[in-house]
Amino acid sequence: MTPIRIIASLRHFFQELERKKHEIRKYYFENFRFLGRILYTISGVLSFIILIFEYGFFYPDDWETYARLTVSVLVYFFILYEILSFIFTSQSFVDYIIFHKIEMIILFLICIEFIYKDEITQFTSNLIMPGDDGTLLFLSINQLLFFFSNLAHFFRLNKNIEYKKLNPSFVLIFSFISIIIVGTIFLHFPKSTNGNISTIDIIFTTVSATCVTGLSTLDISQSFTKTGQMIILVLIQIGGLGLMTLTSFFSIFLAGKVSVSDTLLVRDLLSEETIGKAKDILKQITILTFLIELMGACLLYLSIPKDLGYSSSELVYLSVFHSISAFCNAGFSLLSNGLATEGFKMNYSFLSCIMILIMLGGIGFPILSQFKSRLQHSANKKFRWSVSTILAMSISVLLWTFGTISYFFLESEASLSSLSWGDKIFHSLFFSITTRTAGFNTLDLTSMGIPITFLSFFLMWVGASPVSTGGGIKTTTFALSFLNILNQIRGKQKMEIHYRTISPASISRASATIVLSLFVIFSAVFALLITETGNFLDLCFEVVSAFGTVGLTRGITPNLSFYGKVTICIVMFIGRVGILTLLIAISKKSKQNDYSYPEEYVVVG
Repeated sequence: MTPIRIIASLRHFFQELERKKHEIRKYYFENFRFLGRILYTISGVLSFIILIFEYGFFYPDDWETYARLTVSVLVYFFILYEILSFIFTSQSFVDYIIFHKIEMIILFLICIEFIYKDEITQFTSNLIMPGDDGTLLFLSINQLLFFFSNLAHFFRLNKNIEYKKLNPSFVLIFSFISIIIVGTIFLHFPKSTNGNISTIDIIFTTVSATCVTGLSTLDISQSFTKTGQMIILVLIQIGGLGLMTLTSFFSIFLAGKVSVSDTLLVRDLLSEETIGKAKDILKQITILTFLIELMGACLLYLSIPKDLGYSSSELVYLSVFHSISAFCNAGFSLLSNGLATEGFKMNYSFLSCIMILIMLGGIGFPILSQFKSRLQHSANKKFRWSVSTILAMSISVLLWTFGTISYFFLESEASLSSLSWGDKIFHSLFFSITTRTAGFNTLDLTSMGIPITFLSFFLMWVGASPVSTGGGIKTTTFALSFLNILNQIRGKQKMEIHYRTISPASISRASATIVLSLFVIFSAVFALLITETGNFLDLCFEVVSAFGTVGLTRGITPNLSFYGKVTICIVMFIGRVGILTLLIAISKKSKQNDYSYPEEYVVVG
């Protein structure tokens, strides 16, 4: 046979092979694709139900065999479905892998779990479910991964949902309410709590975790099991980043392409001017958060003394929990006395890591993004810091310095009296940083004097920076309002900062935020004066701490009445989402008229 005939035969062979492949793919799509999707959806629901039962409820031991069998079938079906989808895809294999990142990652992790099943089960069973049968834990990990795979498919199939008619403020409020409801249900599961806990205490804990506040009527290390603590940790993470940030990240960057209306919604949620910048910041927010928390957990693990009686798995769990809690400015701790526990309150390497995480979480994601860009393009002479970054960093540094000096001089002979000069300076700095939004404490707050307690109101009220994990009126709000007062005194009409003119809308929003925040605080204090019998200063401290999502307390939180707890829950929610955002979400937008009435001067001041 001549070379020409050999080449022709090979060409004919590959053409027939391609034709057969096309016929098989067509047969698969016509007869099995729809059925496969239905089974995939059903298996996802079953996977989620079994996951809830494993972590949330106690069931007879003889059910264990059926649970294992069901989960194994679900996992193998998932593997088979993904292999068939990969083989019969109409895309190129490279494009399919890029478009189905989550599924490929899950397949890889499942392979790793199959190889190292015993090691993973042995490590995680002591970490999450001590004392329980840990044999189902490995299977539950597969279910969790399987659930995320279904989540990715859901976003991909629903990527054409029309979002442009939704009010971004309403979306933000609804997302927080939704996660609070789900978190409350999960914390009611029998495996989540040690003994009976009242519903109001569970709701209070859920709101505090979701709003990254840290106030608690219970000792979460004693009242909740490891399962309950993990639920609280997830609520903290979602509350710190924001549910819409996480879901948008999954839908935009993991589940494929995104429509213009989706991106417009994300832009409005992040208060950005351009679509491209909003997408970049959204991606950087999620990646930076997980990266910083991972690095923080590693540093905290290395800084905890190994002679405190904790096992390796417990140290990992403790480090991860406190890293997420610190970066999200939540203030929750697994230590009964907080960071004032022996072995931690004088551990300056541990506390320094906590302070750094608090500062990184509180300065705001856009600022972190700008710092990242500056480091990546250090030689760029055209780089320009935004006005928001300049204001936020300037106010943050001033408040950190002001708080440190104030606490040092006012408390040297009180709560700091037993410490050396170096210890006094360090704990003063820690108090100044944590008072802004974090809520960790290393000293007894009830021993503080009235002057520093009063100054703490101001620090908690201002809070963190915009688009951060913290609360308060925000640093830029305070800066614009203060500069506006200076402009009024000088008779200057326009506000100019760093060669930029600030828009009147920003100034008006800042002023409205301050007025509304004071209204919320005064109303809440008045409500507590009616329902509670505590000290007036302590009640004021509780309200301001809740509004600033700080989480510091002078010891009255566990003693609040039912109505007092409800009041604080409302204040925590308003402090996290913003009173102006809440009012915009529930108010009907007025129509803009093409005409205007004659102006008239109103006497004020």
